[in-house]
Amino acid sequence: MDDTFRRQWAIQLARERAEQARIPTSSFDDEVADAVERRPLERSRWLGLQIRSLLALVAVAEEGSFVQAARRLGYSRSTISHQIAQLEAAIGVSLVVRGSGSRSVTVTPAGRVVVAHGRAVLRLLENAESQLGELARRERGRRTPARALWDPVAPPRPAAG
Repeated sequence: MDDTFRRQWAIQLARERAEQARIPTSSFDDEVADAVERRPLERSRWLGLQIRSLLALVAVAEEGSFVQAARRLGYSRSTISHQIAQLEAAIGVSLVVRGSGSRSVTVTPAGRVVVAHGRAVLRLLENAESQLGELARRERGRRTPARALWDPVAPPRPAAG
């Protein structure tokens, strides 16, 4: 399972690098843009991202309202608003347009991109949780009855002979 993830990641990385090697850069501006795109994750603006902020954005996009998203997630409306504001500050773009008067919310084009990727991240985390649960079930199934030898509650074994 872990090896599969590493293998898939290595293949994807190799494909991306091969694609970058095939694309000639034509000007200094293109080189600067490429350098920004290849910025290591450690220096990425996404590093401060909180998963609950992504979850809040996805819920707001699906519900069309801060109030409905807050009800769905069990948060207050101000918490949802704060989570999205933090996400917008971290990314540096506006993700939603808050409605005036009504409590409706419109997702910006940039917001739609982040929502799509946010859903993918949340699905990956759900898959990881599922795989960990399956792994735990398999590990419980492998335990042997020999555990009873040192279990203080188990009845004593009869002496051999």
